[in-house]
Amino acid sequence: MALGWVSLYIVRMGITPVLGMIMEEFQISYATAGSLFSTIFFSYTIMQLPSGYLGDRFGRRKILIVSTLLWFFLSLATALVQTFAMLVAVRVLTGFAHGTFFGNEKPTIVACTPAEKMGQGQAVSFIGLAFGFFIAVFFSGMIADFTHNWRWVFVVFSVPSLIASFLIFKYVKDPERTGKAEKATAALPAFKKALSNGNLWLMYLLGFTLLYAYWLLASWMPSIYQEIGITGVTTSSLLSGILGLMGIPGLFISGTLSDRFIQKGLDRKWFIAINAFVWTLLMLGIAYAVEIKASGTVISVLYFASGFVAFGVWPPYYALLGELAPKEAVGTTFGLANFIGFLSAWVAPSLTGYMKDVTDSFSGGLYVAASVLAAGVILSLLVRKPLGGPHKNFTI
Repeated sequence: MALGWVSLYIVRMGITPVLGMIMEEFQISYATAGSLFSTIFFSYTIMQLPSGYLGDRFGRRKILIVSTLLWFFLSLATALVQTFAMLVAVRVLTGFAHGTFFGNEKPTIVACTPAEKMGQGQAVSFIGLAFGFFIAVFFSGMIADFTHNWRWVFVVFSVPSLIASFLIFKYVKDPERTGKAEKATAALPAFKKALSNGNLWLMYLLGFTLLYAYWLLASWMPSIYQEIGITGVTTSSLLSGILGLMGIPGLFISGTLSDRFIQKGLDRKWFIAINAFVWTLLMLGIAYAVEIKASGTVISVLYFASGFVAFGVWPPYYALLGELAPKEAVGTTFGLANFIGFLSAWVAPSLTGYMKDVTDSFSGGLYVAASVLAAGVILSLLVRKPLGGPHKNFTI
């Protein structure tokens, strides 16, 4: 599953360091470039709704094999586009393929991980995401600089997808389904359970706030570095890619500590709230540093620290979501959570690009992201937990 995330993320994020080259080739603005980055998430987000349910009903292994194979071909197709419209179309199709992965990967991790180590299990899986982020953002710039052509990025990045598809076919087994899980055959009851739960709605909205800040950094950090005077695609890509490297220890440490919270009778939501609060402060720091055009060293320290908490918040978040999800609709719940969360990817890159066009600075968009994160701190604290027992699922 971790390798699957690597292959997904390099295809998804390989476009970020070469947005400038694409802007020059197709003569588009920052706002349009931000919208291009968001395009993959339009279809990805929509696909979250059926993907988890399809895995619940037909088996997750089949969906995982097909999805990784599809984005192998679509990565190659990205390298062959000749017009901006073709590039948008291929990215939309890639989003559909990517959208089938999360809602089946996360329930697979839930099924095969011991309950007392759920945070660690989610962390191990998402280490692939963090590592894929680094590989994509760093090596994309290096490949583009070496070849003087952004298209070769997607030729090279297609290969791990094919490997991941084969290894999932060879080694991954469908989780055994017993009891209520066997009855996951009707879509409407599954969605009703996932939509009528107040705790889950708090988690869905919390995911939106966290992903908003994440996708701002993921889409625009190379350009932010260029704004403060760090030129060169390779240099800005290397600095931006370190977000993923910082995420690797952040994921494992956070997942382990959140499990310790549970073992000591504490609540994962407090761990999530602390992460979100620290991240809010760091985003405010980055925004102010960009506003006053601070040194690259100052901004890098704040950015690298953000990487630690930006990835570290997800193991406790997904562990808590798995604990709250109805057992007969786990895939549907994770898919719905990702659907609502990834609506932020429709907004954050394009809104930030628009604010850059208007103000000639990324600082305004960063301040907006910090405000959204602050709302996430409040949402995380509102999740209910009855005394002496598991989280209470109140209905709405």
